[in-house]
Amino acid sequence: MAAYLAQRIIDGAYKYDYVATKRPDLMPGVDAYLVDNNRTDLITSGSA
Repeated sequence: MAAYLAQRIIDGAYKYDYVATKRPDLMPGVDAYLVDNNRTDLITSGSA
């Protein structure tokens, strides 16, 4: 599920902050996927 959500962030369907708000339990996996795919530019810490 984390990989799916991370890919949706990459595709532009979801914002990082939205996913972080809705599924904070999955964020370590989402972060790992984004890092592995060289998309650390999408990791934000602003408000949703």
